[in-house]
Amino acid sequence: MHDRELPLRVRVRGPLALGGLTCVLVWMLSSVGLPAGMPRSFGPITVLSAIASAGLIACAYVLGGFGLGRPLVAVLAPGSPHRRWIQLVLGFGMMMWVSHLAGMMGVLSGAGVWPRVMGWGMVAVGIGLALDQGARGLSQKRTGSPTTMPWAALLWAPAIALLLVAASNPPGALWRSEFGAFDVLSYHLQLPKEWAAGERVWPVEHNVYSYLPSLVESAFVHLGAMMPGSSEPIDRMLGGEGMWVLASQMLHALWAIVAGLLCGRLGAACAERVGKQASVCRVIGLLTGALVVGTPWMIVVGSLAYNEAALVALSAGAALAAMDVRITPGRRAVLAGTLVGLACGCKPTALIFVGPMVGVMLLVHATGPRAKAWFFTAVLGSIGGLLAIGPWLVRNAMASGNPVFPFAAGVFGNGHWTSEQIARHATNHHAPAGTGAGDRVARLLGAEFGLTHPQYAILIVMLTLGIAGAIAWRRSRTLALCALAGVVVQAAAWMLLTHMQSRFLITMLVPAAMGFGLGGAALVAWVSRGRSAAAAALVVRAAMCVLALAPISQVARSVLLFLGEDSGTPNRLLVFGPGTLTGGTLVSAYERGDESARRELLDRLPTFEAFVNLGLRPQDASSAGEGVYLLGDSTPMYVLGATGGRQSSPVVYHTTWDRSPLGDAIAASPDEPKTWSLALRSLGVRHVLVNFDELGRLTSRDRYYDPRVRVEDVARWLASPTSGLRRVRDWRNDGAPAGTVSGRTLFRIELENDGAKGAGRP
Repeated sequence: MHDRELPLRVRVRGPLALGGLTCVLVWMLSSVGLPAGMPRSFGPITVLSAIASAGLIACAYVLGGFGLGRPLVAVLAPGSPHRRWIQLVLGFGMMMWVSHLAGMMGVLSGAGVWPRVMGWGMVAVGIGLALDQGARGLSQKRTGSPTTMPWAALLWAPAIALLLVAASNPPGALWRSEFGAFDVLSYHLQLPKEWAAGERVWPVEHNVYSYLPSLVESAFVHLGAMMPGSSEPIDRMLGGEGMWVLASQMLHALWAIVAGLLCGRLGAACAERVGKQASVCRVIGLLTGALVVGTPWMIVVGSLAYNEAALVALSAGAALAAMDVRITPGRRAVLAGTLVGLACGCKPTALIFVGPMVGVMLLVHATGPRAKAWFFTAVLGSIGGLLAIGPWLVRNAMASGNPVFPFAAGVFGNGHWTSEQIARHATNHHAPAGTGAGDRVARLLGAEFGLTHPQYAILIVMLTLGIAGAIAWRRSRTLALCALAGVVVQAAAWMLLTHMQSRFLITMLVPAAMGFGLGGAALVAWVSRGRSAAAAALVVRAAMCVLALAPISQVARSVLLFLGEDSGTPNRLLVFGPGTLTGGTLVSAYERGDESARRELLDRLPTFEAFVNLGLRPQDASSAGEGVYLLGDSTPMYVLGATGGRQSSPVVYHTTWDRSPLGDAIAASPDEPKTWSLALRSLGVRHVLVNFDELGRLTSRDRYYDPRVRVEDVARWLASPTSGLRRVRDWRNDGAPAGTVSGRTLFRIELENDGAKGAGRP
């Protein structure tokens, strides 16, 4: 039973207010931190250009997903009051599932027009369904006063603006906590680049992350097929200005906004369940969503081509479906299970972080005889989840013999890995041996790795106060205990089953949304109890203003974090974009110049990727590129790395967990450095790029790397007169003293007896 209606009608005129405020904030945030001497207007112009090009393609993918969700929701949630929200997240998730399946079949990979036709064709079907749905909705809408919305919607503007500006920066420009977007450059975008240039979305033995479910990465492959321009996949994705990179980041930023919408709807639904009036619930929902999307960790991961925002959105959708008693029990179980399965397809940790919480909510809301209802709920939910992750399990089983490789090797086998690799990977993906319960709890609550990390801001305070207040109120106690169970399970799984990194706790935003919604409802009930309608409306408005301090605090911390990046110059690479980092914007100037002009241009290039892409380009379409082996580095995303045609040099690399070709060569001939060079030449390698700092860290300090590769062996190889290595160029780290081994160095293999004739270029 709902509380009496209160005159709570503080509204703003239409979505134009939100859009206008967002545009103003985009202009302000993109005009600061630019390189010295650059006009301030260049930043906003760059962001608007990125939104109008890359952003629109990402929006087309999202709209296609929304349309694809229409028939699914008609079957699984026909009577739900949340069906449009469920349609958004379910459709978006299923669009990624379709992208993954199409990618496995190879229809999104390779050159020519076919990948583009298939990519746009699948999206066009969804867009058609969405537009038809929108047209039907408009024809049924009543005419009347202009559209209004609660004032709390304006609190979304800073977070949306910050997401758009940060997503318009090239990966590697922002976020110190992510070590220069290491994961993006090593697999989130690197693998889609390889898959698009190859035959299909399929595991590769040099990058273990290709064995992850990769739903979001498959969406990035799909975006690559939708890019305008060249029919060659690498040119289409990374050529010129590198629009595909920004489109991928824009897509994930949209996922972050969807995560905020779903968490907001979850918070509002919790408030509705305990009897709050509709106007109060809408404001609570908007405040909850603003809290989630404005949390610094969500801004950081959401503006990069990561997968956490999709994970949070699908998890919130699963929780929302699990508590919706207006969906029949069977449909509810299948729907929630499917959404959890799709969340696992984004990041497998959803199985241990989100699955138990959603399972508890399904069991709490099950009807009928308890044992029978629980059994069928578990079975139907599992079926939905298995259908969602089934293609990944089949793909991995076919590629390695182990459906969850590299996990559960004791049950399903090692695949192509050795026992040493399995042990090294497992050891470094759990807490160090001997870590006690007290140490784990301290890390959970610590500022370096846990919930008090600065990029969570005051989330732990809101989580604690919200759930505690909701448990204290009888009406909200059941749902609050479900949220508490979610927190406990996630904390336990994080401490016992992971290597305990702060970012992994981002799924805490889902029970936090429930706690904030329920706690807000409890606060409204407490302050309005026993008051007249006018007095109650006044104190409820005051309570809403107090609740609004939470999202304001979160997004203020996010803005300060952004402004402090790179010593106060967060937008130093904004205008230059991905095309400058790859050298794509300089191709014409390089090809027009004579030998002297080319060497001068190469000397001025700031990144090794641009040097490799330009300086090692084949001279004509009939010649092959000069292969580059990355020693110590595993982030080759900006190295074009395709074979044949006028593309750059092929790249030989591997992640720190995978076997090293140099390690194979050393193991075969430990005392003959020349044979190591010959072994690399047999792989098509002409150049070796050594990252001395990273190699030293991985081999000597962290011991993540192939143990057969030691720093002293590499030093002996580089110094050996028989190895045929000639130093080409150094990229020293800032502040490194002359003469020290630091930064990166490019070497050329020049062996007279290998039968390979060099082109004589740098």
